[in-house]
Amino acid sequence: MLTSIAALVVAPVAALLGAAGFFWESPVFANDTWTRLMNGLRIGLTLAGALLLIYEVRARRVGESIPLRTRKRVAIVLTVLSFGAYFDFFNPNTRYPEYYHRHEFYHYYLGSKYSQELSYTRLYECTAIAEIELGRGAEVRKREIRDLRVNLIKPVSDTFVVTDPSQCKKHFAGAKWEAFKKDVDWFYSTARGSYWENMMKDHGYNPPPVWTMTGKLFASFGVAGDGFFKLLSGIDILFHLGVVLLMYWAFGWRVGALATVFWGCNAPANFYWTGGAFLRQDWFFLLVASLALARKRRFFSAGFALTWSALLRVFPMIFFAGWAIMIVFHIFKELRERRAGGGNGQGLMGLFHPDHRKLLAGCIIACSTLIPASVVVTGGDSYKEFVSHTLKTHNNTPLTNHMGLETMLVHTWDGRMRFTRDDNLDDPFQGWKQGRIDRHKKSKPVHLAIVGLLFLWTAWALRRTRALWIGQALAAPLVMSMTNLTCYYYSMFILCAALAKARRPLGPVVLVASGASQILLLSYYWVDDKFTAQAWLFAVFSLVLLAGYSRPFSMARLKAWWSGKPEPKSGAPAEPLPAE
Repeated sequence: MLTSIAALVVAPVAALLGAAGFFWESPVFANDTWTRLMNGLRIGLTLAGALLLIYEVRARRVGESIPLRTRKRVAIVLTVLSFGAYFDFFNPNTRYPEYYHRHEFYHYYLGSKYSQELSYTRLYECTAIAEIELGRGAEVRKREIRDLRVNLIKPVSDTFVVTDPSQCKKHFAGAKWEAFKKDVDWFYSTARGSYWENMMKDHGYNPPPVWTMTGKLFASFGVAGDGFFKLLSGIDILFHLGVVLLMYWAFGWRVGALATVFWGCNAPANFYWTGGAFLRQDWFFLLVASLALARKRRFFSAGFALTWSALLRVFPMIFFAGWAIMIVFHIFKELRERRAGGGNGQGLMGLFHPDHRKLLAGCIIACSTLIPASVVVTGGDSYKEFVSHTLKTHNNTPLTNHMGLETMLVHTWDGRMRFTRDDNLDDPFQGWKQGRIDRHKKSKPVHLAIVGLLFLWTAWALRRTRALWIGQALAAPLVMSMTNLTCYYYSMFILCAALAKARRPLGPVVLVASGASQILLLSYYWVDDKFTAQAWLFAVFSLVLLAGYSRPFSMARLKAWWSGKPEPKSGAPAEPLPAE
């Protein structure tokens, strides 16, 4: 059914692109030229947007009036250009020829479709065994693949591929094995050579069971093929469009444009990594949806959405920290009022604000429905295997595009991949990885101390805040400090654009951070240097966000807050937001 729909959708588009082939053949659309133009456009959009925000404030202060219609039109133009810039305006010379990302689909399509048979560790070995049965045994025996059980690259001869293929095949029913071989053969036929061989040196299939449940549903509708994969890759485009619309819906045109420019022009989470992939933006859409729903006071749905996002990618659960801080402060306030003879006197549940109860209800319902459903689809051992492989093995293996506080602490001059890479080893980065692991163990006390200080700072910033969406957005610095995520997850900082709704001076800061990330990406050659520099940039960005939202610490403010009294004010009063 879906394959037929795909044919109806893709065929006209393919015909249109074929007819317009002469358009893309122009020298200006050549890979190198267009890439330089897009890099310049992204930097230009962020800087122009920041300057326009500053100009708007300046104009209002001197009594000049910029028509609302003009401001809205500029915002829409920036939104459209930034959205297009993320995709390189779909130029086929700079992106994948058929748009979808074969490398990504190999892992996520096969990994979810055959999740119970492959688990989290057998994808590469089973692929090699399938190829041997397809008549490519001599070719396969010369290769190297990653042993996902230990996360090291090994010669095929050192794995069970040749010696005991039953370790893979015993998990497949006869028809399922033949279907798997057919899908593998399609990937080989479209990605042969070094591109195909390098796929099996990546880090395998790692999503949680809740994602596998959804991925398996979509993947089971068709066999591997161009039309089907184009249709599946289009789902993420809809998610991206949904993110933009959510920000406009919840925060207005100014913040909507600001968020889109940040996302479309930032370097760590650019199209290169997960563009054209299969359901890689579902967590992102749900994360933004939870923020937007909290802003619109739909707290049950907000809690459900953030819980679903966390079940898809785990790390979004740290965004609950902002909510948790605010809930705890409210409980302390309620207990204090009860001791003084006040409060609502409604027992244990009365300690929670009605909004907090709705939020928690959404979280509980999400867990109680999605987790059991995923167990039914993926098997009773799926969570045990996920924890054992992804959380304990994969997430504890350093990658060159990791970003976070840990990366900042373990990256040293002598430990750079430039000096530690050894091509004589089966895994050239083995020494580089081990060095980072050793330095991380030594730096743990410092790491934990910094996380503690950031948590206290976040609590200070949120001590009088009642808007739950602010607590969620302001938790982004905690996420960065407590995780060591791959770079493409830094699209999560789009939530921080919403803080400009409460603190307008943060708007230019958000855009400058995005533009600076693009400049840094072009400033380094070695991958670990690139993303360590990005980590430092986002760390500074995080500190500026915290400083920009929270009032400076003082004992007078602390005592006033603790006593439940108004805090002393300093500086000029905040300017009212202009009409939107």
